[in-house]
Amino acid sequence: MKLKLEMPSMTYWDSYFQSYDEIDHEGCVKGMDWDGSSDPCIYIQDAQDMRDGNNLDGLVPATNFWIMFGDEYVGRMSIRHELNEWLRNYGGHVGYEIKTSARKNGYATKAMKLAVDYCKDVLGLNELLVTCADNNIPSIKIIENIGGVLIESKNDQEGRLSRYYKINIE
Repeated sequence: MKLKLEMPSMTYWDSYFQSYDEIDHEGCVKGMDWDGSSDPCIYIQDAQDMRDGNNLDGLVPATNFWIMFGDEYVGRMSIRHELNEWLRNYGGHVGYEIKTSARKNGYATKAMKLAVDYCKDVLGLNELLVTCADNNIPSIKIIENIGGVLIESKNDQEGRLSRYYKINIE
């Protein structure tokens, strides 16, 4: 089976729904996080709107993918098409999460490689900013494995030490 990035859809809704309790829901992001009770079609439309730059409510355009292994939801990936001041200081271009039961299978590394390809081929970006907590060893390894170069470490908006990486896309 092959790992792929898919836009949220009813096609894979059951797998996503069954994984809901394994996902971090703190700081719910429009088009990336479902609230657990609203109509799934609204959530799916929000994801499409975010990708297309519609109804952004002050956010930047972003493609919010589900990371799928075959028909199984294993995580999510948010790719911001551009950076605003907050994202330059705290968030970067890419954010991702692998559900608890799917961790340590290489999904995040493969998904990050797909995200870099998407940024290059679809968005036309040539450089990415990616951040992670200084104590998040798995993410540090993933980012460095795909060519991330540490540009600085500083406290994020919550006061935790974070690493800021640049990834040049060739």
